[in-house]
Amino acid sequence: MLTILLNPKNPEPLYRQICSGIQNEIAAGNLKPQEKLPSRRALAAHLQTSIMTVQTAYEQLVAEGYLYTKPRAGYYVDPDAALLFHGETDELLPDLPASPPNPGQPADWIDFSTAGVDLDQFPFSTWASLSRQVLTSKQETLLQATPSMGLYDLRAAIADHLRAFRDIHAVPEQILIGAGTEYLLGMLVQLLGASRRYAAEEPGYPKGKQILRSNGASVVPVPMDADGLDPERLLRSGASVALVTPSHQFPTGKVMPLRRRARLLEWTSQAPDRWLIEDDYDTELRFHGKPLPALFSLDRNAHVIYLNTFARTLAPSLRIGYVVLPPTLAKRFQKEFSFYSCSVPSFEQYTLVQFLKKGCLERHLHRMKRTYQERQTLLTQQLRSHPFATHLTILGEEAGLHLLLQVDLPCTESTLVHEAENAHVSVYALSAYCEIPNQKSERLPCIVMGYACLSPDEIKAGTKRLLDAWQRLSETLT
Repeated sequence: MLTILLNPKNPEPLYRQICSGIQNEIAAGNLKPQEKLPSRRALAAHLQTSIMTVQTAYEQLVAEGYLYTKPRAGYYVDPDAALLFHGETDELLPDLPASPPNPGQPADWIDFSTAGVDLDQFPFSTWASLSRQVLTSKQETLLQATPSMGLYDLRAAIADHLRAFRDIHAVPEQILIGAGTEYLLGMLVQLLGASRRYAAEEPGYPKGKQILRSNGASVVPVPMDADGLDPERLLRSGASVALVTPSHQFPTGKVMPLRRRARLLEWTSQAPDRWLIEDDYDTELRFHGKPLPALFSLDRNAHVIYLNTFARTLAPSLRIGYVVLPPTLAKRFQKEFSFYSCSVPSFEQYTLVQFLKKGCLERHLHRMKRTYQERQTLLTQQLRSHPFATHLTILGEEAGLHLLLQVDLPCTESTLVHEAENAHVSVYALSAYCEIPNQKSERLPCIVMGYACLSPDEIKAGTKRLLDAWQRLSETLT
């Protein structure tokens, strides 16, 4: 429907205001040549004015050449109406930067991206069946506003899931549902305060730092050692909040040992207002050894905030994540931030409740772990069987959907990435995840390779092309 703001106090007649509104829509390109306008009765009802007022406006625009009529059909935009503005159309458009067209990549390009998951494995039939059940059984509640922290049923189901799989004992009142990690990190900055200094792992996930900074927080990168985030450097950083990924650090793939976890918890106990945000990244996708306990389950001072998402286990587009807050922060959220609406639609929440309660997530994870482990095994076999393998060290095989390759060549990571691109293969430099300059030069070049979105044939072809290219490069360097 065509919306025109009419001002009865304006000395200009209402029909002229309608004329001006339609002319502006034509000039802006919102009304296209030969597009049919609403009927006189429909537009009059929409604008809360008389049919005669709309008819007068239409007839005036016909007389001026902006519209034409078809017998018994209505009013249409004249094909030449835009010419009446004599170049005014461009002046009405905002001065926005032009977006260059994406030329795309060649058809044979293979991208070892760390983003995304294998969407072909998504349980569409199960999700669709559960969605239909929700539509049938929850009609009275689907359109109602949900609590600010999310549906209680979903928070209870997540609490049961965490108790069974991560030994995290939390009540639903501690769990906050939100539209993914980005949204939840922003909420945590509001909850903890933007005036604090936040520490982040170096190298680390760039978007996490960007989100913290975009919410007004001061972020300091803290270098890691062989066991993960260095507590001594964390102490010297002056930060009172640290964002850590102990279960599977991105991008290095390190798994933080228990002794280091204990030292980080000790750091929180040394001052009354220190917090750890535990991003339990990729923890469900562990392939070797027993899973280590979450920091949250080890914490006795209630100063760990647990953050996770269903983006890796189901699909990124679902945009469903959650935070487990210590009791003091949960109470603060309820008191100070309960005016927020939950950012996840109730329909998706109710469907996920059934997905969790019926054991569908557990079965789906079992299938995905088998699929991803097969692909990781294939990738490592391809890497180790190539003649160039003597120059490679593979890191981060324990869990997650990417590997780190340490390449023993006297060259830069950008050179390795460039040679890969010449072979129509995308891989990623570890230095791209570093903010501290000297962190980029104190080690052998390292390359990050994801494999979740690639088929077995793509893994084979991409690995061969990549290592063939690096083999040729090594010959020129010797």
